[in-house]
Amino acid sequence: MPFDARRPPCPPLLYLLPASTARDTVEEGLLTAEVAALRQAGRVVIPCAITSDPVGNEPALAAEMIRIGLQPGAAVHPIGLARAIGLALRQTTHRRRDALMLGRRVAATATRHGCGAIHVASADAAAIAGLIGGRLARLPVSLSPRACDVYAAPRDMALKLAAAGLVLAPCRAIAEACRAVSPHATIRIVPQGIDMTHHSAADHLPRNGRLLCLAPLLPRSGLEDVIGALVLLSPAHRPVIDVIGAGPLLESLRDAALEAGISDHLRFLGARGPDWVTAEAPRYLGLVAPGIVAPDGDCDPQPIAVLRAMALQLPVLATGLPGMRDLVRPDCGLLVNPAAPSALAAGLHWLANLPEDQRSRLGEAGRNRVLHRFTTANRATVLAAMLSAGRQTGTIPQPGIATSMP
Repeated sequence: MPFDARRPPCPPLLYLLPASTARDTVEEGLLTAEVAALRQAGRVVIPCAITSDPVGNEPALAAEMIRIGLQPGAAVHPIGLARAIGLALRQTTHRRRDALMLGRRVAATATRHGCGAIHVASADAAAIAGLIGGRLARLPVSLSPRACDVYAAPRDMALKLAAAGLVLAPCRAIAEACRAVSPHATIRIVPQGIDMTHHSAADHLPRNGRLLCLAPLLPRSGLEDVIGALVLLSPAHRPVIDVIGAGPLLESLRDAALEAGISDHLRFLGARGPDWVTAEAPRYLGLVAPGIVAPDGDCDPQPIAVLRAMALQLPVLATGLPGMRDLVRPDCGLLVNPAAPSALAAGLHWLANLPEDQRSRLGEAGRNRVLHRFTTANRATVLAAMLSAGRQTGTIPQPGIATSMP
């Protein structure tokens, strides 16, 4: 059913969580913050999930979440049933019977709570359940594809995008990837954001003389290029980089740094929580974000780590992935070519040797950019307006936020 303005202005919103966050604490935190921000923007939000425990590290959200698998089905309108069956027959994500069962439970939950729309915070297996549920309940359905949904050879992606009333991409790169898969889908760009209540302006803390890298130790992290870049710099000009993160490549990266003779300049400190980042990041000289597109196509076009660093007034050195160009402008950092250790080496030298007044100006500009464009409050305001007004064309008036493709 298309989005329209005939429904009450702010009926409850059924917010369907991803089928899996892969125990990603960053993603779980973003989902929790988005639900809270939507509520602050005036929406009644009903969080639910098709799986038993998709959010394991956010107890506040997990405690109130409705488990779709435990909900009974309900009677449906014949027209909605016909459209739902048609979608179930075309999809390959679930067995057809399971897809209809999940969709019926989604529809029953939405109907019981008087929801006026369904929003799926992913384009994974939960999207099929939400789309079928929307047809059964005759409600509009919107999707927010994640990078992992788009770049990891997802099943039924073209079908999901075309079947949704509205596709809300977090950045231009993901919007363009969705447009390539489904040219006729209705796609709007609503930038990802962070909760600024956890990112206070730094009070000119003393610098520790090191660079910071916040990255999961995965093939797309680009840390192999950091090792190559450090090797290209003379020992006297090599900065020390503290890597905060965990992942399967830890041992191989440590061994590579040791073999290259730069282990004293690339320190793997393990995972740290958001409180550590808030307290300690402002002491660093800047953030290094060397992400690349992994061999399997996986990438993180807009790492939340970059937004957090900018919010904490750190200048940023990043590789120019398509989505990163939307974040880092020349007044708050430097972009270099991905998978180019020589360019990264020059960038490391630049970031480590900035005069303090220039470093401060870059940091302040980065924080201002986040405040005006990339907060959960801004994102929730736009989402709430779109989902309330049901617009499929045009833009929502919101300064500094692009909500339509050029």
